Amino acid sequence: MAVIGKIRSYSGLLIAVIGIALAAFVLGDFLGYGPTGAQTMEVGQVGRTKIVYPEFEERVEQAVENWRNQTQRQTPEAREAFQIRQQVWDQMVRELLMAREFEQLGIRVSADELTELVIGDDPHPAVLQSFTNPNDGSFDPQSVIEFIQNLDQMDPSMQNQWFMLEDYIREQRKETKYHSLIRKGFFMPEALVRQDYQEKNRTADIRLIAKRFNEINDSLVSVSDRDLRSIYNERKQEFTREASRDLEYVVFPILPSEQDREIIKQETERLKEEMAQSENIENFINANSDRRFNPTFVSKEELSPEIDEVLFDAEPGTMHGPYVDNNAFVVSMLTDVQFRPDSMQASHILISHIATRSATPETTRTREQAQQKADSILTVVRRTPGSFAALATELSEDPSAAVNQGDLGWFPDGAMVQPFNEAVINTPVNNFTIAESEFGFHVIRVTGKSAATRKVQVAHLTRNIEYSNQTFQRVYNEASAFSATLRDDNKDFDAVAEEQGLSKRVADNIRPMDNTIPGINNPRSIIQWAFAERTEEGSISQIFDLDGRFVIARVAKVKEEGIPSLDEISDEIRTIAINEKKAEMIADEFTQAQGTGITEKAASLGLDARNVENIRFNSNTLQGFGAEPAVIGSIFALEPNTVSAPIKGNAGVFMVEITRIDEATEPENLQAQQNQLQTTFRNRVPGESVRALRESAEIKDNRHMFY
Repeated sequence: MAVIGKIRSYSGLLIAVIGIALAAFVLGDFLGYGPTGAQTMEVGQVGRTKIVYPEFEERVEQAVENWRNQTQRQTPEAREAFQIRQQVWDQMVRELLMAREFEQLGIRVSADELTELVIGDDPHPAVLQSFTNPNDGSFDPQSVIEFIQNLDQMDPSMQNQWFMLEDYIREQRKETKYHSLIRKGFFMPEALVRQDYQEKNRTADIRLIAKRFNEINDSLVSVSDRDLRSIYNERKQEFTREASRDLEYVVFPILPSEQDREIIKQETERLKEEMAQSENIENFINANSDRRFNPTFVSKEELSPEIDEVLFDAEPGTMHGPYVDNNAFVVSMLTDVQFRPDSMQASHILISHIATRSATPETTRTREQAQQKADSILTVVRRTPGSFAALATELSEDPSAAVNQGDLGWFPDGAMVQPFNEAVINTPVNNFTIAESEFGFHVIRVTGKSAATRKVQVAHLTRNIEYSNQTFQRVYNEASAFSATLRDDNKDFDAVAEEQGLSKRVADNIRPMDNTIPGINNPRSIIQWAFAERTEEGSISQIFDLDGRFVIARVAKVKEEGIPSLDEISDEIRTIAINEKKAEMIADEFTQAQGTGITEKAASLGLDARNVENIRFNSNTLQGFGAEPAVIGSIFALEPNTVSAPIKGNAGVFMVEITRIDEATEPENLQAQQNQLQTTFRNRVPGESVRALRESAEIKDNRHMFY
């Protein structure tokens, strides 16, 4: 089992789910924000290559299957599903970008090269990790060879996993070659190394005066429309933006009322009385509780503080509650006490049949036939215990047995499926037994146990504190009244919210593939609506039912992709223009100030002269002022004991005088510095090369039309 899990963590892929449901398209179009026209099936495009919905959804399903294998959970939550789709998108874009580069450069991986990466002297890290013994951390190359030799006898899903691992290794190798080509292109000339050394090690002490822009009231500055237009034309490229929306919205939380809580509490108390009389607690819990019966035995530290002192040392049948835990009323009953080990060690041989979870399309064995085979194996291993490992390798239908000979290593109490776990608990060390689970029949050899300690089994009757249908309808009516007032009377969103005592919230600059809106879980449906073709500025949404709350939103502003107009960013441009005017005013003051040195000019202007020491050219921050690269750059262009002209910075205007310069003393041999600088650039290649490819490619992202 362990090897399969490791291989899946690299391949991340199972056989694609056949057939893609198109109901989402129909529903989306019915609601007015689904994809339409010729682009219906296009999730995106990279260059001239289109990513169509079936292809993308197939990859998503593969990634979800890998997620299931890693988390042992069946269905990802909405946020997790969004992250999986995002990862798939990023990976597909990367693959398409890199494939074009590989094709143009003729980068290939031969069959012999792949073989060397799998079973050669220096295997790929994915192979090393997948076939490393979890008990002692050793890697056995022979186990890889045996696995491949037996591959044609394994189930198709396992074969597919292996082929996908090979694909992963092949693509990784291509990328390594590609990045190596780029890395080899980096060379650090001695002149550049010397310059870099000086910039890092040359220091200066200065005395300066500064006047910040915020020290001058904006009302003292006059900015004309011509000034605004000039600044806009000069700097508008800085404001290039993605498409986004500004939203305003109100939230109607659906919370259980006091009446709802009281009804649930009374129901829990009634069930407590029935629970005390029940002859089968497990069946009772599974029939009446919101959480199924958990047969696990736990130590005192694993019980909640509410019940650890009450139940751990009590007699079976003792009850406590109802009490509130994790938004639920709970009644707990001590059902059993046992002395059990905390951890165990065992090996097994798995025999599956057609009705088990481990069955494959090739499985034809019935349950009775599987049981007979398991009984036969048990007889053999009891007679000749030394044959267990060989029989596990040959007969076990747990694919990991090909590598670990059936040895599962040490595992904590409760980690395995219950029948297997209990069989190991009840069987002495160095003995054999059989257990039947959802995976089939297990022939088990118990090889180790830790010392037994007191543990308890506690049944929990849990009733979640939830809102009633009446509460749901009441809150929905409130949301409907708000929506109707907006639409029927064509009233202002703010005015209606204020009239009804609601708090309006805002979310600015929401982009098409964002997945967060403050105060709302899983807001994708709102964002999809906001970017739908028929949604305009001022549009009011339908009532969204999202995780226990109703939401009504309005598009306050539509911001299209590209350079915004002057009107849209007039506030930002005006701030820049005002600071430009202030800079001119301050520069004139500094220039006309009496004196030649900084100290004299400071006295003339009524400013404080400040000393700043140990400034380095490669620094970006000026102590006391924040990021001031223009000021720092100007400092190292000055001669000692000379006063600079006024320098416009980010926070204000500066005038600087150098009081000391310490030149860097270069070492006789700059080889170490050259190697370090070259390594720094080369290490950036994998990330920077892909980033450069993305920036140079034309990438079209239509995912918001589907998800």
